[in-house]
Amino acid sequence: MTKDFKDYTAQDWQDHADRLAEASAAAYKRKEESWERSDTDGFLSQWASGLTGQLEKTREGIARAGGVADFKGLYDGDRRLRAKQVTFADRHAGYGTKTMWLLDEPETEKYGRKWIPIGDRSRVQKSLSLVERWELAPAWAKMDGRGTGLSGSAWVATYRRGDEWGQDSQLMEDNDAEI
Repeated sequence: MTKDFKDYTAQDWQDHADRLAEASAAAYKRKEESWERSDTDGFLSQWASGLTGQLEKTREGIARAGGVADFKGLYDGDRRLRAKQVTFADRHAGYGTKTMWLLDEPETEKYGRKWIPIGDRSRVQKSLSLVERWELAPAWAKMDGRGTGLSGSAWVATYRRGDEWGQDSQLMEDNDAEI
């Protein structure tokens, strides 16, 4: 039976990272072998192997960090608000998406609004004395994408895997540094 990530010890994370490093190296090796075997004719398998290598490398980095990654959180001073980033269709632009902070019910009552724009230049954040700060939170990586076939796109994305409202996050010490 496999352990749940929340039950991992520091050694479990390092062992997991070692396995992911091997998987990443194997995927990159398949990509190179495909290139040598077929030049650019095997571009699809080379692309898939490269993307798989990137996924495993990202997962390895998370595992080496103890199962956490850095994210932005919404803060009032040093207090982490019960807030999460939500992405939805931008109905005003007619295309594309928009991401905003969604406040949980107690926060909505306190700040008088449910949605807060993201970004360091948000006038709404400034008027409410809120600020986005870097934090560490339980994380994992997965393949994400949209579309189908050769007209689709795929990428590796890092996701929070803990509390959806960020209550299991740890504020990073140096929040002035660019990450």
